[in-house]
Amino acid sequence: MGKSIFITGTGTEIGKTISTGFLFFALNKLGIKTTVFKPFQTGLIKKTNTYPDLDWFSTVTGIKNAGFYTFEAETSPHLAIKLQGGAMDVDIESILQRMKDLEKENDIVLVEGAGGLAVPLIERENDFYMTKDFINEANIPAILVSRSGLGSIHDVLTTNEYAEQYNVPIKSIIFNSFEETNIIHQDNLNTLQRIVQLPIFTLPFLENVKDELEDHSVRSIQSKIFKQQLEEVFLYEYH
Repeated sequence: MGKSIFITGTGTEIGKTISTGFLFFALNKLGIKTTVFKPFQTGLIKKTNTYPDLDWFSTVTGIKNAGFYTFEAETSPHLAIKLQGGAMDVDIESILQRMKDLEKENDIVLVEGAGGLAVPLIERENDFYMTKDFINEANIPAILVSRSGLGSIHDVLTTNEYAEQYNVPIKSIIFNSFEETNIIHQDNLNTLQRIVQLPIFTLPFLENVKDELEDHSVRSIQSKIFKQQLEEVFLYEYH
């Protein structure tokens, strides 16, 4: 029986999908059978009749059925449901069952979220069902993806504190578009390593990410430290 881990971010458009792909390739190259699951996808590209992240996973990783619920409007899921007439009845139990089925077939299931932890997924009569509620119901930990530049310390710490407030265990951080020679990026990394004391992965900017990501993952797993961090993050017990 495999296990799932949630991929979230400090905001939107900060590289969750690329980071998920990076982990997918690295884990599979190490012999850890891994797949990707994206329960909520918004934003239909009408010209191609595709959904961006699902199309990316299909093209780059070869996973053809990563999605579950899709919504045409490029908004948070709760608003996309309303704009679609509110006709779609979102069943969280069905999502969780799909996740469990994938766990039976894989060692690791990377569950990619929509935006960050405070994104509303479903609007209910008296409140909102948020991403952090889904993670809690699924009883899985999370990985936090962040940009690397100025402001990242604040973004990571406030998101991490929100996670702690709502009992979402953060297992590691990924700095996306990280530049080794950038003094701000390096200081952000060093500072957060001292404050949060979690494994932090760095993913550089890749000009042709679809062509370069798998090769970068192969190079990354040559590092003993990288492999040790992967083991620390993914070989966990949480039930």
